[in-house]
Amino acid sequence: MKTLTAIVKVLAALAAVAGAVYVVATYGDQIVAWAKKLLSSLPKCPCCEKTAEAVQEPEAAPAEEPAAEEVPAEEPAPEVVVNENEPVAEETDFAE
Repeated sequence: MKTLTAIVKVLAALAAVAGAVYVVATYGDQIVAWAKKLLSSLPKCPCCEKTAEAVQEPEAAPAEEPAAEEVPAEEPAPEVVVNENEPVAEETDFAE
């Protein structure tokens, strides 16, 4: 009898998982649209509102470009150290 109970529990769990997969596959787009609508209607904290406003309305860019003297020089690229025991990939390894 214990074996039959265990089999029934396993089958019930599998049926629940299959049902959840079916619901998500069938109504996934509607679920996502509902979730977006719900989340957008929730009140936002003051710090999030400031961030959202800054992203939507960026400040005016400066009209003039900086002079050539003011442009910072590029930093040199860091030296790459390769261990002789590690394999090194070449471009031909990634050719399609």
